[in-house]
Amino acid sequence: MAYGAEMYTMATTGNDTPAGIALRFNEATKLQYINLDNKPPLYKVYPGLRAIALPNVAEGPGPAMPTLAAIRGDGNGDSSGQLTLEKLTTLLYHAAAVIRRRQLSDGEVHYRAAASAGALYPTEIYVVCGDLEGLRAGVYHFNPRDCTLARLRNGDLRRWVASAVGDHSAYPATLVFTTVFWRSAWKYRERGYRYCYWDLGTIAANLLATANAESVPVKLNLGFVDRMLTGYFGIDGVTEAPSLVASLGTPDGLLTDGPGDVPGALTQESNDLSAGAIEYPMSAEVHAASPLRTHEDLAGWNRAVSGASQSEKDELDGTGDNFRPLRSGADGAFDSNIDLSAHPSSPLGECVRSRGSTRRFSRDPMPWESFRSVVDAAGSGINSPGLENGYSPTLGLYFIVNAVEGLEPGAYYYNPFYNGLRLLKSGDFREMSGHLGFEQALPADAAAVAFITADLAAIDRDLGARGYRMAQTIAGIIGGRLYLGMHSLGLGATGLTFYDDSVTEFFSPHAAGQSAVFVVPMGLPGTPNRVRPFRSQIAVSLDSRARGAGQGE
Repeated sequence: MAYGAEMYTMATTGNDTPAGIALRFNEATKLQYINLDNKPPLYKVYPGLRAIALPNVAEGPGPAMPTLAAIRGDGNGDSSGQLTLEKLTTLLYHAAAVIRRRQLSDGEVHYRAAASAGALYPTEIYVVCGDLEGLRAGVYHFNPRDCTLARLRNGDLRRWVASAVGDHSAYPATLVFTTVFWRSAWKYRERGYRYCYWDLGTIAANLLATANAESVPVKLNLGFVDRMLTGYFGIDGVTEAPSLVASLGTPDGLLTDGPGDVPGALTQESNDLSAGAIEYPMSAEVHAASPLRTHEDLAGWNRAVSGASQSEKDELDGTGDNFRPLRSGADGAFDSNIDLSAHPSSPLGECVRSRGSTRRFSRDPMPWESFRSVVDAAGSGINSPGLENGYSPTLGLYFIVNAVEGLEPGAYYYNPFYNGLRLLKSGDFREMSGHLGFEQALPADAAAVAFITADLAAIDRDLGARGYRMAQTIAGIIGGRLYLGMHSLGLGATGLTFYDDSVTEFFSPHAAGQSAVFVVPMGLPGTPNRVRPFRSQIAVSLDSRARGAGQGE
């Protein structure tokens, strides 16, 4: 009796008692829908600043260049390199703005120019420019909801951003992309850190294609001195951090260094983007390890990235019976007369404004000509140190082909050196596609599924945590190009999560040492455009084994 009374007394006093621990545990393990009460705002706004209207490009047709040509960069850069306010607006609109709206019973839903995991859009864009006709020199924040700018600083302050990237060329304007990590972590928790950079990549893919179509040269800078861009934009580098710098137009001379390090920290206040945020320590830790802190760090980073070379295994891979060049006819034989750029596609403006993620695929086959043209365009070079000839030094591209006309179903590796597909194993892998794509019908039904991979161990060794950010971003660019290319041909695409190690295992031994980064199913859209329930036989088997099947023998 005495023992029981003593335990009763302990259980009714304070949060550190056994009863307090049990209650906290119960609260932490409740199953519920994602908490809508602490969902971060989708838009950053500055209530105290006037919204500056940009030219209304939404009412025009948008860039007329065929989408596949825009992705490849055909005809990029006119002789003047002039960046006008209308061209700047066209770039911002087709990269990140709200392109259409739909009224639902619970309110208005916004659809933006580029794809985003969960439609959470963690990327913000700032504009730093000299005087443009219709817009005076300053530092601005872009609001994608209404396509306006908020002026954060007055005057020509481009030299500080130039110093941050180590390039003092006088570009007419520079876009600085930042990431609000809580927007993705709210739904995807620790894994959301990856998705932030995928989303950055899809926006960058749209930006690059639009800039090509508008003859505006773009240089992407994945390396920069992070601390020089935080107070400058009034961000802390932790909850919102700089992630990419894009220099626009043809530079007119050089910018001189400004006095001191950076201007005083920005004081204008915006809405609270991190209210209710839950801390995810591993995401915070990897990000804290990623900034470049000095110009010496930046110089070393650029040397390391530029020193990356084409994988020897691609050069040694050869061709042979199991190799299908992208330039090949129905018989699979190489034909140098085939022009991959000749495949027709819709104008980029039309493609971006009508684009949307596919929710269901039909199982009808995709034309070989469409598949190869999009794959070829997705591998185009990026005007960024080490990436001018394409993404191959850091990332790889594998496919499960389910239904492509004239292409044997099976698992393939895209060899960028020979610009063709290496058949790794033949067979019907629809069930495996669905399993690898996190038990979803989309990859099982798709005509082909792209698996973007990276040697993360080598990247971490050579480029550290900053290299991890780069790999995720480039994967997003490749995925964004696949999105645009497929949609421009009347086909569909969508991004998916996946079982990481199972992807590597399936494509091994060829993929040994690779890690899955991004997955994009592609094919003919199905009707209705709604998610189809799916459960693979692999999952059924795994479930039965988890319940003890085979262990009683």
